[in-house]
Amino acid sequence: MLGLVQRGGMMAHTTRVRDLQVQYGDVLLAAWPPRWILSHDLGSFLLTAEDGKLTWVEPMPRGIGLWLTRRFDGVAHRGSLLWSGPPSVAELARILRERIGLRIQEVGDVEVSVSAESPADDRAPIALQARPSPGDKSCSCC
Repeated sequence: MLGLVQRGGMMAHTTRVRDLQVQYGDVLLAAWPPRWILSHDLGSFLLTAEDGKLTWVEPMPRGIGLWLTRRFDGVAHRGSLLWSGPPSVAELARILRERIGLRIQEVGDVEVSVSAESPADDRAPIALQARPSPGDKSCSCC
């Protein structure tokens, strides 16, 4: 948390995108940097999580987070940004769309203001599906 500000009689705090967290059960994990999907070229494996520039911001289906796209050396990479609590997906999408073109490292430093009286997070809970083991007959994907 960076600090408190007063907005229209309501107290709010500011935080940076890189300080957002996601809760898995009883554990809080850093939501930043996004979880980038790597391509199979060697250059993808040499990238750090904060390389490239932000080129696209898109809400995920059912409002659980954002898809971010970065471009580095002419190649686009997509990543997921999932967090628990405020700001809302719509609010963070608006803020980040205004920052398209920034270096990913700078995007992490963007400050967001969150009302101290924000309603409870109404996004769908985050669930992780275990990867089926090879030969699992209940799975139709392999």
